[in-house]
Amino acid sequence: MPELLHALSEEELAHALLQQQVALFERALDEIAEHTPEASLSQAAARVAGLKSPVPGLWLVIDSAWSIQHANEQAGKLLGVQSLALLGRPLHEVLPTASALMAQVQHSADAEITVEAEFRGYDGEPVPLLLSIAQERDAQNRRQYVLIGIDLRDYHRNELLKRQAQKFEAMGSLAAGIAHGINTPLQYLGDNLSFIDEACRDLLALLALVQPLASNHSELAQLLRRMDPDFIRENLPAAVQRSHDGVRRVREITNSMRSFTHISEGILAEDLAVLIHEAVTISTHEIRQVADVILDLIPVPMVLCRRDHIVQVLINLLTNAAHAIATRQKTQSARGHIRITLRAVGEVLRLSVADDGCGIPEAMRHRIFDPFFTTKAVGQGTGQGLPISRGLIVDQHKGRLWCESALPQGTAFIIELPLHGA
Repeated sequence: MPELLHALSEEELAHALLQQQVALFERALDEIAEHTPEASLSQAAARVAGLKSPVPGLWLVIDSAWSIQHANEQAGKLLGVQSLALLGRPLHEVLPTASALMAQVQHSADAEITVEAEFRGYDGEPVPLLLSIAQERDAQNRRQYVLIGIDLRDYHRNELLKRQAQKFEAMGSLAAGIAHGINTPLQYLGDNLSFIDEACRDLLALLALVQPLASNHSELAQLLRRMDPDFIRENLPAAVQRSHDGVRRVREITNSMRSFTHISEGILAEDLAVLIHEAVTISTHEIRQVADVILDLIPVPMVLCRRDHIVQVLINLLTNAAHAIATRQKTQSARGHIRITLRAVGEVLRLSVADDGCGIPEAMRHRIFDPFFTTKAVGQGTGQGLPISRGLIVDQHKGRLWCESALPQGTAFIIELPLHGA
């Protein structure tokens, strides 16, 4: 279906599908009418429903009172109900905008429209469709409407992934430039710190030799009192070491940024433990104020994957975990923990990111992978991270991504990747 959507415009595709389905309907109606002139619309529709449609999609026949008279099997599948259960239902029960759309049809010059509409499944979830509605006449010249729709959920998810990839590529170029710009002065800083470290060692050694002589030199004794040699000996080496650690930390972050923003040329054998460390390094700013990260990584075989995709998913999960812990800390102030577990299970590698945050309500759990759905406060979440993550794991790597409740509280997201790649 995504290939068809890209090959034709929405209007061309919907019109072609409408013409095919209506032609099948009219052919079946004519055939039945030849043999049984009293045949009803239901007989014709039943015949059409048994035909194989070249493009699967929703197919409904609505009478002039906007009541569903006939529905194909795919309509039931899309809306989460048996197609027979749709019969006799008012159209607005499954299409909230039915009144407005029908008004458009009636005012249309050719009594036909093509729009993107949102149906409502029987579980209350939205079902976006590319919808064609055409006004027809049945064998008794009664007005009716034929609705034909194509499921756009995969199309929307692919478009979301494409837009995210474009933004990510632009962000990656910017981040790579920043990382490169930081590395040059960082190199100077590291070299100068090494010189300062060696000089401090020599000066401390000199200080140790000079200090016993101070009793015979008043000026030297006065200078040493101002310097406080004991304090310098105790704290100067530690200060220089902390500076070395800071430079090393910045270098790790910039190297992780450069690795993360480098778009993979393809699927390669990667060490998941290395990718986990990169993701944790990049996510440190989000995590360090609210939680400690616990790594439970057992050595596992290399896995075929795209490193940038996997690191992006891990950053999304770590960021969500940090936000969930921050939300929980509004009522329970205890510091949080994020546990990352890596295991080989049969022919897959299983990676878990578990937090002790606020958790996800059971009633919302089935929606968390829907595009633009978020449980976060307004302005904090876009509802894109988890849908994109599932697309990268499921669609790009043929793996699995799901969530479970973590004990005693919180959420665990589990990733499974096939050992031998997609």
